Amino acid sequence: MSKNNSKPWDENWKIIENIGGGGQGQTYLVEPKNNSFPANKYILKRLNRQNDLERRSRMRREVVALETIDCPGIPKLIDSNSERFKNLDIPLYLVTEFIPGYTLSDFIKSEVMNIFSAVSLTIKLLDILEYCHQIGIVHRDIKPDNIIIKNNGISTPFLMDFGISFNKVDEYAKDLTPTWQQLGNRFFQLPELGEKSSLQRDPRSDITQICGILFFTITGKFPLYLLDSENGNKPHQREEAKQNLSVSPNLPESILSKINRVFDRAFEIKIDSRWQSISALEEVLIDILESENQEGDKTEKFLDRIHNKLSSYSNIEKKLFRTLAEKIIEHIGQAVRSLVYEDLDSNYFHVCMRGASERLRIVDWANLKFSQQVTGISCELSDEKFFPEFKGYATGNEFVLVSSIKGKEVELLRTSLSGEPDFNCFGKRLKEFYAEGVESIISN
Repeated sequence: MSKNNSKPWDENWKIIENIGGGGQGQTYLVEPKNNSFPANKYILKRLNRQNDLERRSRMRREVVALETIDCPGIPKLIDSNSERFKNLDIPLYLVTEFIPGYTLSDFIKSEVMNIFSAVSLTIKLLDILEYCHQIGIVHRDIKPDNIIIKNNGISTPFLMDFGISFNKVDEYAKDLTPTWQQLGNRFFQLPELGEKSSLQRDPRSDITQICGILFFTITGKFPLYLLDSENGNKPHQREEAKQNLSVSPNLPESILSKINRVFDRAFEIKIDSRWQSISALEEVLIDILESENQEGDKTEKFLDRIHNKLSSYSNIEKKLFRTLAEKIIEHIGQAVRSLVYEDLDSNYFHVCMRGASERLRIVDWANLKFSQQVTGISCELSDEKFFPEFKGYATGNEFVLVSSIKGKEVELLRTSLSGEPDFNCFGKRLKEFYAEGVESIISN
C-alpha cells in the first residue's frame, strides 16, 4: 500500500495516457514502475467519485469477481486496493491486463456484421458467459461498450466491467452493499433488473442481454426495451430493424426466419418464456451456422427424388388471430392437394385428413396459439404417412407458423397479424416442405 493516500497507484504504476472514462471512473494505459509486475502495458481504472460508498462498493464487487475468474475471454486482475473500500480517505483503483482492440460499439460504427459473423461472435460470448455462470457470477451489465474485440478479430472477444455483477460470495460477504437497486443499462432495460426485483440475480438475464448483443451486431440498433410502448413491437419487429435484417446480402429466407425465432423467444416479457439455458441457445445458433450454405428453392429436387424412388398474445384481437389462422389452414390443404394431383402420381399418393374437414380446432386463446395436424399425404408403397403437426402463434404484432421435419423445426410463414400474407410464396414453401416430407417416408 502506498504512503501517498491521494494517488496510491503512483507507487507501482506510471500513467502512459488517458484512454477515457465515464460516470464510474477514468481509465488509463499504464506500465509498472518497478519489478513488482511483469514489464507490459496494463489498464488502470480509478473512481471519479471517491467519496461515494456505493461506487466504491461496485469497484470492490468487480475485484471480488475478477479474483474468482480465470477465463481467456475476461481480463486478468493484476493489482487493486479495493479491500480498503470502507475507508473514504483512500482513493480506490484496480489494474487489469490490457486488451488491444475496439469496443463492440466502435467496431460496429462503420458497418454492421453479416448474420453468420454475428452468430459466431455470439457463440464466443456465450462460452465466456457459461464459465461465469458455472462459478456463480452473473454479469448483469452486458452491452457493446463492455465488450472488446481483441485485435479487431471477432474470434477473440473479451467481456469487461463486472462492477454490478453478482457473485455467489456476495450472499455471505458483509462488506459489500446490497443489490436492491436499479440495475442493467440503457442499452437494454430488463424488467427483472428493476428496483427491488427478486430476480436481480437470475443468470437468464445475461442470456437475454447476449441476445441483445446479437441484435445490435446485425442491425446496429439498441434493443432498448422488450416491447415498445407505442405498438407493442419487440426489437426485431420495429420497422427500421426489419429493414436492416431484410437487406442482408444473399441471405436465404430460411436463415432470416431462424434468426427471427431466436429473437421471438429472447425478447419475451416473462423471463420464464425466454431462453432458459446457454446450451439451448447455442444449439440453435450452431444450426444457423451449419445452414450457411443451404440452397434456396428445393421443391424440384425433392420431387425428383420421389420419382426416382418410385421408378426405382398478447393484446391482439382474437378475431384477427382466428381469421388469419383459418386462412392458413385452408391454404395448407390447397397446397397438399396441388402437390398430390399436379406434381405427384395420384395412383400412388393420396390426401388424408384428420376429421371431416380442414378446420381450426386446438386453440389456446389465452396465449394466441394453435397446434394442429391439418392435412397429410399417404403413399401406397409405404406403410407410413407424412402427417405434420403445425403450430401457429402470435408474437408481438406478428403471426408465425412452424412445423417439424426430420426432427428439425421449420418456419413456414411470418406475417403481420393485421396484414394479408403472400399466399403465393406461402404455397410454394408448403409444397417444398411436403415434398421433402414425402421423400423421407419412401424406402429406397
